[in-house]
Amino acid sequence: MRPTVVSMGKHFGNLGKMYGEHRFALAPNEQKAYKGFFDQAIVKTFKTYVWDQWYYYIPQTIGAYLLYDWAKKTNHAANRKNPADYANDQ
Repeated sequence: MRPTVVSMGKHFGNLGKMYGEHRFALAPNEQKAYKGFFDQAIVKTFKTYVWDQWYYYIPQTIGAYLLYDWAKKTNHAANRKNPADYANDQ
């Protein structure tokens, strides 16, 4: 808008009119910086990394557990004493 003689006598807020555009904003000191952080962050993290991507870690977890269980049973069987060796002891 060009500064005309009519608009030069007006206050700064009344220099011109803008139609069809609305802007609403809060000052930074009026906003809640952590609004929804503590309740929504846990839900979003669970949904993003656990619920939506279970196929990345569930098969590996099951495989690792089965390998661990097999190794533990094999180790126990390998370190067990044979009862037949001590059958004649008193």
